[in-house]
Amino acid sequence: MERFQVAGIASGFDWKTMVDQLIAIERFPQNRMRDEQNENKDKLSDLSTLETKLGNLKTSLTDFQDSSIFNSKSVSLSQDTLGITATAGTSAGIGNYSVNVSQLATATRRIGTADVGGNIGSAATVISNLRLATDITAGDFTINGQTVTVATTDTLQDVFDAISTATGGVVTAAYDGPTDKVTLTSSSGELDLGGSADDSNFLTALKLDQLEVVDAGGGATSVTSTKELGVVDINDSIANSGITGPITGTGTLLVNGVAIDFDADTDSMQTLMNRVNASDADVTMTYDSVADQFRINNNETGAYEMAVTDSGNGLLAALGLNGLATVGNDLTFSIDGGANQTARSNTITDADHGIVGLSITATETGTQTISIGRDSSGLKEKISKFISSYNDVQDFILEKTKIEVEDDVVTAGSLAGNREISSLDSNLRSFAFGAIAGMTGDIFRLEHMGIDFISGTSKLEVKDSTDLDDALAGDLSELETFFNGGATSFSERMEDYITNFTDTDGILDIQKETLNSQNKRIDEQIAEMERRIEFQKAALEASFIAMEEAQSNISQQSTALAGLLNGGFA
Repeated sequence: MERFQVAGIASGFDWKTMVDQLIAIERFPQNRMRDEQNENKDKLSDLSTLETKLGNLKTSLTDFQDSSIFNSKSVSLSQDTLGITATAGTSAGIGNYSVNVSQLATATRRIGTADVGGNIGSAATVISNLRLATDITAGDFTINGQTVTVATTDTLQDVFDAISTATGGVVTAAYDGPTDKVTLTSSSGELDLGGSADDSNFLTALKLDQLEVVDAGGGATSVTSTKELGVVDINDSIANSGITGPITGTGTLLVNGVAIDFDADTDSMQTLMNRVNASDADVTMTYDSVADQFRINNNETGAYEMAVTDSGNGLLAALGLNGLATVGNDLTFSIDGGANQTARSNTITDADHGIVGLSITATETGTQTISIGRDSSGLKEKISKFISSYNDVQDFILEKTKIEVEDDVVTAGSLAGNREISSLDSNLRSFAFGAIAGMTGDIFRLEHMGIDFISGTSKLEVKDSTDLDDALAGDLSELETFFNGGATSFSERMEDYITNFTDTDGILDIQKETLNSQNKRIDEQIAEMERRIEFQKAALEASFIAMEEAQSNISQQSTALAGLLNGGFA
């Protein structure tokens, strides 16, 4: 027989709704337990937030352990625009110093011969292969009002021919290998170079300057490249770079006693320069493509020599770097009108001038008065940070522990009644207000720095900024003892107290563990309760289903009996 799954089919009684209502009543305790869990979760969240805020307060107290904030120095200059500046360390003495710089330190340098590159190639060289300081770009340029088009795949002669064609043969061009220059000649005397629509740099790349137009005789005029055109191709092998020589095979440069090997057939000048610059020679080797010139500078300033030799394959001579170096200068300076002194660098320290903790940097000559004073801005910033962190904790404790009554409705913060948290408020206040033992000066409380409680609260404020400024302008060693003078100092005693709350297994950890344990037990109780409720629900449903089946059987029997009785009387 099929079991009844729809309530009331046989009995007409909606027992399923009644079972649901009974079970819902049975679950009321679960709801109360879940509410308790949610309250615990709120407490856990607030305890974690409080731990973070206490951590911030502790950090603000730890900041006072940095002795540099009590010994920082400020520097002021008599001439802000003069290139003589200074910085002062914590050990610098307070005072004024007149610094005269009569000569700057410079680096020893070697400047090679200009135009060391060979010629650009020949008239038959493809434009893209010409060894020029500036690569020629494809496009158009103008001569005598006529447009000439150049492609990087053209040879130089192709462009010369195009110039002649465009100008009807009036203007011709030629390249002279020995002088490494291009000359444009106009047979009519007119020679107008360039136009506003030009997008190729052909004329400027070949250094053809219209201001240099000269009378070529017989009514003709000409313009010639203003300087030799060929430059060194520093990315090709040294042997093929255009350096006159030619330079081939392996060799060695010796710079400041450091050997740098090269292979002229495989290494480029760029590779060699990179190798020199990365070596322990402590120099920088560069190439100026405009001047077509190599240079080597010592990285350090001062009157140091720079010895440079090669292994005999002639590279230094080809670069024009085999002559005498220009030896650098030492810095020449005096302090407070004393005798001239020298230093290798333009930045001098107490090892050079004898003033402890003072560093002076010069970028120009002149006389500068340097004044060193106390710099309490860092300490003032730390005090402000402490006050802000302290008030943040107190605001949070007040919000989470307050109890309010309005129209007989009582509202309590999540941590109301938590004795440890309530005592935290008052104890922090006591620490902030208390005197520091062992202080011999006029400052042994925060109030002596103009810092006191906001009336009616546990929060701090700077009530008298003049008192604070006076304290910061005075002997900062007294403030260092106040804030950071050992176990009884202001910061350490408050920090130790906070540690009891924030450390692992501290007060907050223990409270959070207790709340987590409570929630775990509640989860277990709810689960056990739910098992009993589900069993009870199943039992109720089974009873009502059995009732429905019994009533159905009785109904069927009644129908059958009625049929028999009616048939007997027929």
